[in-house]
Amino acid sequence: MAQIMLKLSAFCFAKYYEMRNILHNRKFCLKMCDAKINGKVNGLDGKTPFLIGVSGGTASGKSTVCKRIMEKLGQVDVDHTQRQVVCISQDSFYRDLTPSEIQKAEKGLFNFDHPDAFNESLMKETLMDILAGKIVQIPTYDYKNHSLRKDEIITIYPADVVLFEGILVFYFPEVRKLFHMKLFVDTDSDTRLARRVPRDINERGRDLEQVLCQYMNFVKPAFEEFCSPTKKFADVIIPRGADNTVAIDLIVHHIWDILHGTERENGYKSIPSAQNRM
Repeated sequence: MAQIMLKLSAFCFAKYYEMRNILHNRKFCLKMCDAKINGKVNGLDGKTPFLIGVSGGTASGKSTVCKRIMEKLGQVDVDHTQRQVVCISQDSFYRDLTPSEIQKAEKGLFNFDHPDAFNESLMKETLMDILAGKIVQIPTYDYKNHSLRKDEIITIYPADVVLFEGILVFYFPEVRKLFHMKLFVDTDSDTRLARRVPRDINERGRDLEQVLCQYMNFVKPAFEEFCSPTKKFADVIIPRGADNTVAIDLIVHHIWDILHGTERENGYKSIPSAQNRM
């Protein structure tokens, strides 16, 4: 009787794993079919790049966080055609200004922190091309002349992980839903202003009065109205930006798993417990 029960238990155990594998494979196939329907499968190797959105207020440390991630993954000194991780700035998707808008911008009277300042359709189209594994070309932004340098093109080659950073990357619903992971760099407003003032004066040719006027009239109100509310969409909120080494190390570890196939085999997953606060 004991032998019969033992055999029955072994049979049930084997059937359990057989059914679990069938369900797992069916779930995987459905995910792949869904990705193909949405045009997100890399045409070269059938893999979809892992797209990470990095948002936060002006001078919150978004670019620095992305830089730290790339440094820890050893991607900074890799030739741009061979990088597994690449970073793109939302600033490359500012729309062309009209002559009257350029005059306002030169006086610090144009709101670059408003959603209308961006070319949403081009942003979405470019990210969808990236998710499809295509080579894309984007212009660099000239902060001194308030225009896109269309003669200075950045070529983005297919990569395993793409970081897309900017103040309003989560604002546009059609763009937001493309991200596999969303990070929000949460930095104190006084710290952000203290960083922005010397940056705009030394790197972008502004004077102090213009920087402060623009901050109070446009940057601060726009952050409160358009940027800050998108924090609720973030999977991970990173206080203190690049100074938060614990958060960055966890994100790097997650990306490392993706680069080495762990996440690709199991289907992309966000870092456990959405709405983590590091």
